[in-house]
Amino acid sequence: MDLEALSSQQIKSWATDVGFQDCGIARARVLTEAEAEFQHSIESGLHADMHYLERNIDNRFNPESLLSDCKSVIVVTYNYLTDLEPKSDKYRTARYTWIQDYHILVKNLLEQLAVRIVKEYPTVKYRSTVDSSAISEKRWAMEAGVGCMGKNGLIHNQHGSFFVIGILLLDQFCDQYDESLRKSDCGACEICVKSCPVNALETPFQVDARRCVSYHNTEDKTPNYNELADDKYVFGCDICQEVCPRNKKKNPNPLNVSKNSLFLPLENDDLETLTETDFKRYFSDTSILRRKYARFRSLIEAKRQREHLYRMEPQEIIQYATKVVREEAEAVAKLAEYMDDNFVKAVQEIIKSKGRVIVTGIGKSAIIGQKIVGTFNSTGTPAVFMHAADAVHGDLGIIQKDDIVVCISKSGNTPEIALLIPFLKANGNLLIAIVGDMESLLAKEAHCVLNCTVSREASPNHLAPTSSAMAQLAIGDALASTLIKMRGFSTEDFAKLHPGGILGKRTRMKVLDLYKLNEVPAVSKEAGMQEIILEISGKRLGVTAVVEGGKVIGAITDGDLRRAIQHHQEIMSLKAEDIMTRKPKTIHENTLAVDALQMMKNHQITNIFVVSDDDKYLGVIHIHDIIKEGIY
Repeated sequence: MDLEALSSQQIKSWATDVGFQDCGIARARVLTEAEAEFQHSIESGLHADMHYLERNIDNRFNPESLLSDCKSVIVVTYNYLTDLEPKSDKYRTARYTWIQDYHILVKNLLEQLAVRIVKEYPTVKYRSTVDSSAISEKRWAMEAGVGCMGKNGLIHNQHGSFFVIGILLLDQFCDQYDESLRKSDCGACEICVKSCPVNALETPFQVDARRCVSYHNTEDKTPNYNELADDKYVFGCDICQEVCPRNKKKNPNPLNVSKNSLFLPLENDDLETLTETDFKRYFSDTSILRRKYARFRSLIEAKRQREHLYRMEPQEIIQYATKVVREEAEAVAKLAEYMDDNFVKAVQEIIKSKGRVIVTGIGKSAIIGQKIVGTFNSTGTPAVFMHAADAVHGDLGIIQKDDIVVCISKSGNTPEIALLIPFLKANGNLLIAIVGDMESLLAKEAHCVLNCTVSREASPNHLAPTSSAMAQLAIGDALASTLIKMRGFSTEDFAKLHPGGILGKRTRMKVLDLYKLNEVPAVSKEAGMQEIILEISGKRLGVTAVVEGGKVIGAITDGDLRRAIQHHQEIMSLKAEDIMTRKPKTIHENTLAVDALQMMKNHQITNIFVVSDDDKYLGVIHIHDIIKEGIY
């Protein structure tokens, strides 16, 4: 037998014997195209914070980096799809955690396969790997024909996607190699894409780890437990695989189901009371143990609390919401104790500054900063928002030498802020800190420190920035309002800066802007009923003024006409002075429209006559004229 040409058929037979579902063999080579695609994925940031993927990229696609003079790459798959289902309906882990830790399980099976090969071919050197080296198992599975790229990851057109991969590298050639596969024959099917609750498969054939539930509950070093609480998965995620038509065939008797894990029979209450001792005992031979108990427990607790909130009675909801509002109000009230010379200096420096106010922050503080900038600009203090993360990547050019920088941060120690401070010192900018930690780097380096410390957040678990955000906002409003007072910023000034909005109209629009759009209904006190009726109906305002000497002496409305008909039999013999309302309400043409509206509301009238400085009649405005301008 030619020892330099191993029997591919024999190797595949042995792979089946030891328990693998499928086996493919590829000729060892450098997968240049795959390396380029992987590099592009990394540059696009699809790997999230899994920075280990950025290292030794060339080794992932060159088998000789693991085994010198490698000639053949054997790829095996182990299927773990089963009809078994967990008893818990609130908590779930990915199916691969229901079997023994696949790193150990598949590694042991690979070693059994290697023993058979070496026994038959004693000169063969090999190396086995199961998700434990840099080599890209998925791309080699495609190269060996045991998998192809589906829209949600690696898949096999007949066997589905619930399998793990093992690789055996050999330093000898095989007598036959399998044809590589690329994309699956999914066609137009997008069931998996549409099933993802976080749109991680928005671009088919690419998984965006930055959104993926599985990444956030297993790999993410700083997971947002509140966001993860929306889904039942506490370790991994199978949502997109569960709906795939390829995964309908299940193995009723899977090999190597975990001997120790009690996850499948555990009830909801069992998981909610899980101790660290139980965690280690139950999951000692599963992949779950590769994550710490604290992380596993924290996610279950977050889900439990979310479930509790969903079940709150109406009165409980009101009580809890009231508690949040009161805690935030107390946090803001506490700020009064922190008003000192630093606040005075900050206001005085901004008033006398020849530059602008640059407000910066990161995360929720950045959002608060944008609101403060809006308030500054609308009240006469020129301001610009600069995101702290963008600042250290090129936006520092926004800051000019005469500008004052207001930096908002709860901790005062974020890396972006730390990078920004040396630049501001070198550039000579005055730095005002709105900070919640008076011992932080920002507090120590700032020229003015505005203390917005809060004892605790109003949110559950003291996590989401609630009280701290309100404190930052209140400090910003206190600065803006004090500057308004010192600048003597008037209502007219405010109107000039808000010409297009409702606020601008309320402070700018006057009666004279409206009455000129209407007809000017008027009759003399001697006018007969026919003239009065024609004037009211023709001018279409429901009213006419009774004028004498250019001044309004009475008003006749369509209501006055109806009452006259009811009380007089000889209606056509009446004159205007017989039915008019004497001394009607008038308003000066330079009165603000909003004040005219309030006057009409107070007197329960829908029209009002407009007069000049010498009380000469100019026209009439209707309440609808004001309302249609958006002034209420």
